[in-house]
Amino acid sequence: KAISIKSDYAEAYNNMGNALKDQGKLEEAIETYNRALFLNPNIGVIWNNLQIVLQAIKLQIKSYQNINILYPTDINSNYGKIELSILDYILNRGQENEVVHLNRAILNISTAENLTIKNPTYNKNPNDQIHSLPDNMVALVSFGRSGTGLMHSLIDGHPEVSTLPSIYFKEYFDHSIWISITSAGWDGMIDRFFAIYEVLFDASSSVPVMGKSKKLIKYIGIKGGMANVGDQKNEVLKVNKDLFRKELKSLMACYDKIDSFIFFKLIHLAYSKALKDLKSKRLIFYHIHNPDTYAKLNFVRLSPNSNWLVMVREPIQSCESWISAPFREKDYFGVVSRILTMLFEIDNSIYGRQRSIGVRLEDLKINPQKIIPFLCRWMGIEENESLYEMTAQGKKWWGDPSSPDFQKDGMDPFGKTSINRKVGYIFSENDQFILHTLFYPFSVRFGYREENKEQFENDLKKIRPMIEKMFDFEKKIAGKMQISCDKLVCSGSYLYLRSGLIERWNTLKKFDTYPNMIKPLKI
Repeated sequence: KAISIKSDYAEAYNNMGNALKDQGKLEEAIETYNRALFLNPNIGVIWNNLQIVLQAIKLQIKSYQNINILYPTDINSNYGKIELSILDYILNRGQENEVVHLNRAILNISTAENLTIKNPTYNKNPNDQIHSLPDNMVALVSFGRSGTGLMHSLIDGHPEVSTLPSIYFKEYFDHSIWISITSAGWDGMIDRFFAIYEVLFDASSSVPVMGKSKKLIKYIGIKGGMANVGDQKNEVLKVNKDLFRKELKSLMACYDKIDSFIFFKLIHLAYSKALKDLKSKRLIFYHIHNPDTYAKLNFVRLSPNSNWLVMVREPIQSCESWISAPFREKDYFGVVSRILTMLFEIDNSIYGRQRSIGVRLEDLKINPQKIIPFLCRWMGIEENESLYEMTAQGKKWWGDPSSPDFQKDGMDPFGKTSINRKVGYIFSENDQFILHTLFYPFSVRFGYREENKEQFENDLKKIRPMIEKMFDFEKKIAGKMQISCDKLVCSGSYLYLRSGLIERWNTLKKFDTYPNMIKPLKI
């Protein structure tokens, strides 16, 4: 009806595509999304939706067909061409030519408009010396639910490290954020930054922050436990805006132009100064968490020498914990996307091109006195007593309120509840067998399983037909959603999961491993 009234209504075509996707009408959904992108190629969420359907339809197209014949054509906007290259990269993850598509996507991102902004009042006054900014950066990434909040809280308060609280900035390097910050010109940048990241200055703020898939997250500070910090759990993290403005404005004045990366570093410096922390910082610790692909690749482009720290955990335990929220909320696609995210994240070529390590949550909790000194050496900082306490902005942090262990372990950073939790409240034994097999190379590399290549090869053959059938957790969620199993099997989300699992299976069949797996911290 909306389209009959307004034939160029891209958002309505996107919604129609979503309905067709849910019905499993993939070809029609692709045509509809492509129509939406022809009308407006600058809507990021449509590109995300198209990627899901294109991945799902790989099961239905002939093997000799190239998936890119289904890509949208006549994309004339620069943003659209960037998104097209990112789409191509995502659909080729785990393939032998992944790096080629990765490099092409990063190159295209570098062509985005308004990457820098000029200072209209800049003058080369020798008294305005540019402040020294940290050269080193560590980006913290999650692997399902694997304790990144804990790791971040331990690093917080280290005298040599600059870090901002929570995961407010996980999507900061999405270009739309930079465009928004600079939309009012140089003089309006700080006010625009305040408007977007109000929660940094008052953790109880309801002003939403952009999350994955452009979704806005309200009360992110409260949800992250940043509004009940301190010894009595009654303090809210706050930063004095006037002090921050004064410091950031002074820092910015020394530059003739800046980009989003320089601005990001200046934010850290102004933040420390506003908190009256005048210690010299050796590195920035960036909790990038699990950003969308655009934000992640743009960060790689801007900071090619950054170090990547991935917190890992026994994969089935981590996966079951991570999908518990969407499972409880009857969000079938949310469950599916998280399972596939984990299976592809362990085989990420980004970690192969940059210095990166994985740290087991179990090791951190069981033997912190051994792990933390080695981690310090890897990061290039001195061991400090602050590394054994959970803090946020230097105040006691009581953990993530969304964690099932929030009430049990309290302020004990090394409580064992999470790593001792039994698996099985969502995944049946059959489900676990399939996932254990697909995670096998990772589990061996990180010491979660003993290597048994012959058994692995037998298990790999056994699970191939099992992947085609419904998982037991899918039967459970169909019951919770009050729909028939037949209807779930026909859905785009069901086909999306099968396509991703079969691709992972094919990679293991060909290589006996995942070629780009991250390596563990050496002790």
